[in-house]
Amino acid sequence: MLDGWFKMRPSCGVCGLLFDRGSHDYFIGAYLINLIASELIFAIGLGVWLLNTWPEIPWDTLQWVAILMMIIAPVLTYPFTKSTWLAVDLVFQPPSARDRTPV
Repeated sequence: MLDGWFKMRPSCGVCGLLFDRGSHDYFIGAYLINLIASELIFAIGLGVWLLNTWPEIPWDTLQWVAILMMIIAPVLTYPFTKSTWLAVDLVFQPPSARDRTPV
């Protein structure tokens, strides 16, 4: 499905399913899933950090680690959220003949 971390193939090499299902804003849902996943990773990480360092929380270090996490988390989850969005869309909108290319 992926040609690299940020590049998707146009279609499946096995079944010919087109990954971009037609509209120019198709993957906006994937960006929403990416945002939610990144925020959850951040919130869980922050909670674990606070519980493990309580009551002497290193706020300066926490601030820099939080900034770094908010930059890295969306990059790490990017390909997984695009494939998750495609799977969700396929559940609600099953593929038709126009969604496939000849293999």
